[in-house]
Amino acid sequence: MIRYQGLRNVRRALVSSARRDASWNSFASVDPWTMSGSKVHEVKNLLGGEWVDDKHTETFPDPLTGETFIQVPKSKGETLDAYVASLNSCSKSGLHNPFKSPERYLDYGDVSAAAAARLKEPEVEDFFVKLIQRVAPKSDGQARGEVRVTQRFIENFGGDQVRFLARGFSVAGDHAGQMSHGHRWPYGPTTLITPFNFPFEIPVLQLLGALYMGNKVPLS
Repeated sequence: MIRYQGLRNVRRALVSSARRDASWNSFASVDPWTMSGSKVHEVKNLLGGEWVDDKHTETFPDPLTGETFIQVPKSKGETLDAYVASLNSCSKSGLHNPFKSPERYLDYGDVSAAAAARLKEPEVEDFFVKLIQRVAPKSDGQARGEVRVTQRFIENFGGDQVRFLARGFSVAGDHAGQMSHGHRWPYGPTTLITPFNFPFEIPVLQLLGALYMGNKVPLS
């Protein structure tokens, strides 16, 4: 979903943001502490690297007050055509693989290092803990554990680790001149269906795993 130039822009923005501002205010589009019936948050879809509205939406009640506090796209019908076209624009060989645009492995390594550094900041960690608690019935310890597991996962893929994730294998043949080589290969367009009770950890881990390997993933 993020073109090569878009990925470079994400990397620059993350690194620049980490240097400029230690607060979540530098990137957040919602304040989980003020989100309420009088300040409804409108979720958008990500299409072709741009955040877009949808004419079909549904609302969710605040579990504490019963008031509507989130409005979420409910894409259907012809609205889905643009997303199908976006997926179809990605070939079976993915957006990158060991032979095509391998420099993207390093770009995702840089993005991961910068994102992991931000998630380790206390204010940013608190921000995501509160976001989780606004949509899932979790204690501070449970939500914080989810954020920290995610932070460590992303941290593990800083630098060259995304490239090493794509490591293949080589097997000697059974006669002269024969040898087998295997490569980890993307599936091209793919999708995610994740459970509600881990709204941060599971979607992020699965999404990044797919992006690291070169898949294109719809995200709403």
